[in-house]
Amino acid sequence: MDTLTTDIFEELAAIPTIDAHEHLPPEKDYLSERRDFYSLFEHYCTDDLAAAGATPADLALFANRELPLAERWQKFSPFFDAIRTGGYARSVLWVVRDLLGLPDLTGENYVEVGERLRALEKPGLYDVILRERCNLAACIDCWYLDRAPYPDYFFHLTGAHDVVNLMSQETLDQLGEKCGRAVHRLDDILACMTLIVDRWRANPQVVGIKSIHAYQRSIAFQKVTHHEAELVFNRIRAHPDHTLSLVEVGPLQDFLMFELAARAEAVGLPLVIHTGLQSGSGNRILNANPLLLQTLLEEFPRARFDLFHGGMPWVREIAVLAKYFPGVHLNMAWMHIISPAQSRAALSEWLDLLPNTKIFGFGGDYHIVELVYGHLKMARQNIAWVLADKVREGSFSRAEASRVARRLMFDNPNEFYRLGLSI
Repeated sequence: MDTLTTDIFEELAAIPTIDAHEHLPPEKDYLSERRDFYSLFEHYCTDDLAAAGATPADLALFANRELPLAERWQKFSPFFDAIRTGGYARSVLWVVRDLLGLPDLTGENYVEVGERLRALEKPGLYDVILRERCNLAACIDCWYLDRAPYPDYFFHLTGAHDVVNLMSQETLDQLGEKCGRAVHRLDDILACMTLIVDRWRANPQVVGIKSIHAYQRSIAFQKVTHHEAELVFNRIRAHPDHTLSLVEVGPLQDFLMFELAARAEAVGLPLVIHTGLQSGSGNRILNANPLLLQTLLEEFPRARFDLFHGGMPWVREIAVLAKYFPGVHLNMAWMHIISPAQSRAALSEWLDLLPNTKIFGFGGDYHIVELVYGHLKMARQNIAWVLADKVREGSFSRAEASRVARRLMFDNPNEFYRLGLSI
C-alpha cells in the first residue's frame, strides 16, 4: 500500500471496531473442539473446496480427525492450491501469517500450523483474538443467545423463524410452550408473537431480529389478509401429523412476517435480513434479490432494516433501496471475503450514492474466531484503499476520510443498534 493508504489503514486499525455480525459459539464450546490445520477451513472455505471439485466424501475425509494427518493433507493440498487465491482462503492465510507467525501454509509446516493453533486455545481466547488482536469494541452475534456465557461486549440477534416458520402442529405446540398458552387460533400466534418480541426488547443483550428466509424461499413477502393466513393455519390444525410445504405455508409466513415487522417497529428493534449470496451449494440465488423486499419496506417506512451482505451480487440494486428508504442500512458482513474487489467497488459507489451514516463496514460472519482476525484485516485494507482513492481524486478531504472511517467501523452500527458505547 502507498503512504496515504497505509496511513488510513493504520487509522482504521486504531478505531475500536463494532463487528456487526458473527456466529461465534460460546468460548467453552469452541475450546472443546479438536483442532488442526483443517480447522481454519471448516467454514466458508468448504464452499470453495466444493466449487473446486471436492466431493462430499472428500470434505468428510478432510475433516476426519481419526485418519492420519498426512493422508488428509495429501488429499487436501491440490484443492487448497486451487482455492488459495480466493477471498476465503486469503482470510485463512492472514491468520497463518499474523496470528501463527508462519509465512504460509505448506506441505512442510501443516503439522506446525495445527500445533500453533492449539497453543492459542486456552480460556480467554476470545478476548485475545477479538479484543487484543482485532481491537473490537463490541460483537453482534447470532443464534446463541441461550448458550451463555459470553463476554460482556457481545450482543445478540434472535431469529425471526421462531415466530414465523410455523408449518406443523409440532411447531405450534413449541410456540405455545414458549408462551405458556395453547395455540388454537391464528390470533393465539399473534399473542405469542407479541409476548416474545416484548421479551426480546426487555433483554439488553438483544439488539435485533434476523430473518434467513432467503435460504428457504423468496424474500418477496406479500401483504396477506388475516382470513387468507387463517385458512393456512386451519390446514395445519386439521392435519396434525402433516408438515406443510414451503409453498403451502407461504401465505401464513407472509402474514406473520408483516406482523413481526409491525411489532419490531413498535418496540424499536431492527429487522436484520439476509440478502444476496447464500452459503453452501445449490441454493436459489434469485430468492435473495434485495429488490424483492420493496413491498415490506414500503409498508414500514419508519422501521429500521439492516440488509446483509450488500445483496451480493446486487450491490447496486440494494443501494437504491437504502437511498429510497430512510430506515434501510447496508451491512458489509461477509462481503470482504466473498470478493474483495466487488466489496471495494460497492463501497466506493455507495459512498457516492448514499449518506455515509447508512453503511456498516465490517461483520466477520464466522463461527471460527481466529478467522475474524483475517477477515477484519481484509476489510480494513479494502476500506483504506477506497477512502484513499476518494482523497486522491478530490472527492474527500483527508479529514472527511477519517470521519467516514470512524462511522463505518464504530458510529454507524453503534447508533443503529443503540448499543450506547463510547470511545
